[in-house]
Amino acid sequence: MPTVMAEHIQTTATNPNEAEPEGEQAWLIFKYIYEIPSIVRKALANALDRSNKWYELATKQMGFTGVEMDNLKQCCTINNRSTGAALLEKWANYNHSPTELFIVLSREKLYDCMDLMKQFVDPRYHVLIKPLADRAPARPLQQASLNEPIANSTSKLLNNDPPPANEPQRSSEAAGNANDDNPFANEITDVSQTPRMSYAELTKATDNWSERHILGKGGFGTVYLGVFKHTYMAIKRIDQSKLKTSAAGRMQLEQSFNELRFLNACRHDNIVPVFGFSVDKEPCIVYQYMAGGSLDKCLFARRAVSTLTWKERMNIACGTARGLQYLHTFGAKPFIHGDIKPGNILLTESKQPRIGDFGLTRQGAADDSATVISRVYGTRPYIPKEFYNRKVLSTKVDTYSFGVVLYEIATGLRAWDERRLDKHLKDLMARAVHEKVLIADLMDKRAAKDRNGALYCYYMLLHGHACTADDPSKRPDMVTVMKHLENVFRGSDKLVNVSSRLCAEFTHYASF
Repeated sequence: MPTVMAEHIQTTATNPNEAEPEGEQAWLIFKYIYEIPSIVRKALANALDRSNKWYELATKQMGFTGVEMDNLKQCCTINNRSTGAALLEKWANYNHSPTELFIVLSREKLYDCMDLMKQFVDPRYHVLIKPLADRAPARPLQQASLNEPIANSTSKLLNNDPPPANEPQRSSEAAGNANDDNPFANEITDVSQTPRMSYAELTKATDNWSERHILGKGGFGTVYLGVFKHTYMAIKRIDQSKLKTSAAGRMQLEQSFNELRFLNACRHDNIVPVFGFSVDKEPCIVYQYMAGGSLDKCLFARRAVSTLTWKERMNIACGTARGLQYLHTFGAKPFIHGDIKPGNILLTESKQPRIGDFGLTRQGAADDSATVISRVYGTRPYIPKEFYNRKVLSTKVDTYSFGVVLYEIATGLRAWDERRLDKHLKDLMARAVHEKVLIADLMDKRAAKDRNGALYCYYMLLHGHACTADDPSKRPDMVTVMKHLENVFRGSDKLVNVSSRLCAEFTHYASF
């Protein structure tokens, strides 16, 4: 792992006339990037934007891939957001410290940014603000180590004071927790880059697993809202007593570990990030807390007026498509989520979508050909016939599921409703196409009126129709779907009003 040798950095005398923060020095107070005051983070983001070097910083020094940064840039363009701010937020999610940020900034010679960070870093590192050629340090910096990228894992960056803030401190209890009584502990070697947290820390974070902190319950575990390192997190605690007494419990454990292993390998703006895990006592997985709740709750809450605007709905559709296409394309073999539905699409406070629940994720064939599996899984209204009848798995299963979700976002109707004549929403939409129903009659009436509402509804229904084709070979791939939806979103002002168009037109456009 890359290391910066702190003892090779020349210490410099602090100017006694230089103003110091009141009370304890800032570099001793702020241990994580996300703890730095927002006004400073905003100034730092603006400086990164002005420098036009954020991309090199991310790919050369922070360990992100070019694909990840291209997706980040595209997302920021669509949402009119600072790329510098998005990058800082993304790297902060890995529990990096101000000192680590200071060092990677020095490698790209971003001295203006370093000036903004100066007060949050041990003064011994201030020498890095100037190019090395301009200084004559008594003891030179170890240049080789400074040129190595800092990975997004919780690597140990510094080998003496100040200690790395991003390395979890393990208690004696945690150190001895990997034993034969805990089947989860035997698998941790596969996720060694994911931060490991102690059960005691998570107990404190949830106020001793208080019922007031419960976000949701399942058959084998409970999700709690916790506050860890001044940050809200969602903590899934798995009931180990049930794991040992039933085959279903063992399967749940397998799915939980599968999710942890996958999230450790796959990082994307539209995928829920995992912050860490614990194998003390009862196994726990710690995720980013999604303050906006699930898409399911936002769409189907019993309110007279929906909380989601048409613009937010279209953005959620685009972001979910972006996350799915990444799953399908980022590796040599595609990853298939297998359970795409509104309940597994989580939203940030600003309604940005993150795909969650990867317990059923499977890896497909290298050429994305269909594979026959031993058992069917997922949620019935969201899976196609070739999967639940013949157990044929491919990325087109996710495409189908996404198409059903598009129908739900556009109409505000559930995928399955026993009270409807057409219980399955796909069947209702097929009848709407046959009967030439107007787009305006299908729009979710609870959504506030918007001049682009009918347009967004039309294209979500259009793509929903294409994605839910009975023949999987006729369904578009998710890269194509994402590009089409984002083109509509970006160019909505240039498109004509479609509220009077008919669903019957979908048959002419369904083949992409």
